[in-house]
Amino acid sequence: MEVFLSQFIFGIQRGTIYALIALGYTMVYGVVRLINFAYGEVFMLGALFSFFIIQLMPLPPVLNVIVALLVPMALCAILGLAMDTVAYKPLRAKPRLAALITAIGVSFFLSNLVSYIGPDSVRTVSVLLFATAGLVILMTLSQKLFNFPKVPKSTGINWLKRSIMVGSLCLLGAVAWIAKPALALLRWKGSSFTAFPVDKLFEVVKYPIFGSVYITNVQIVIIIVAVVLMVALSFLVNRTMLGMAMRASKNNKEAVSLMGINVNSVIAFTFIIGTALAGAAGVLSAITYPRITAFMGIQPGLKAFIAAVLGGIGSIEGAMVGGIIMGLAEQFAIGLAPSSFGAAHIDFTPLAEGISFAILIVVLLLRPQGIFGEPPQDKV
Repeated sequence: MEVFLSQFIFGIQRGTIYALIALGYTMVYGVVRLINFAYGEVFMLGALFSFFIIQLMPLPPVLNVIVALLVPMALCAILGLAMDTVAYKPLRAKPRLAALITAIGVSFFLSNLVSYIGPDSVRTVSVLLFATAGLVILMTLSQKLFNFPKVPKSTGINWLKRSIMVGSLCLLGAVAWIAKPALALLRWKGSSFTAFPVDKLFEVVKYPIFGSVYITNVQIVIIIVAVVLMVALSFLVNRTMLGMAMRASKNNKEAVSLMGINVNSVIAFTFIIGTALAGAAGVLSAITYPRITAFMGIQPGLKAFIAAVLGGIGSIEGAMVGGIIMGLAEQFAIGLAPSSFGAAHIDFTPLAEGISFAILIVVLLLRPQGIFGEPPQDKV
């Protein structure tokens, strides 16, 4: 009984993290019919942003927890908007396979970029950003002053958008230029192992439940934060005008656009919300398992995708339930077959890694549409 309760608590904790990432998958797929495999890397970046914020901004513990969660969510939301604008929006009218391959490319690009950026390479990145800003300025001036390259007058040049783009690139370049001492001080080595400073957020307190079973204040905070975010998302989707627009776009984008709703804006907001949730999941995961690497989001991203398929891709409730089921299945697999790597790696076992994909195979064989999914309708 004690073993069951202990594994159950850890499984719920793990499952809520998977559920947050799965919500991003299912929201974007429901509206755009796109599997954005870059959510695993957004998960990693959320943990990395939180790591830098905690190290560089010493704040009181309570405020530190809030800032370390909300700021990475905001940064990941901006990243989601950038991904949609640069990588996915131009392919919206193209075959779905093109967008899917692009999503895989964005995933590899982000993880390898973080792996590359370290104290020795950060100045190179800043030079590239400054050079890109210079090229944008040159292109804008060439078109405006000499009409080269020639473009139809109807398209014009939006100076505000150009200014925002140039300003953002220059700001990123300036931050990267001064980041080398900070990276060296924080001992971030690109893809190498880095410990997450949980001690600056929490002093772990154990609360007994039954016998030797206990729950920590860290677990309580993680579960509460995840549940609050899921409830807030459910309210947004089901009770607000934006959520109504999302649900309508899922059913018929052409009809929604004829009613005066900007479908591209709805899709952009969907990316913003999904990446913000993935960033929050990265922070919660780093608090639970305090390690950060450039490739830490690959496995959670795949497992969250399986959770979305299990619950029914496109279903908000299905993503939540699927994430919980995945977390419980993995945690009980860990309890049944402890790791051979010792207590320091008890959260990893080959059985726990394989059970996720076994669940995917079973679901695809028995109920391809998932628990809450609807079977495809045959049009007559």
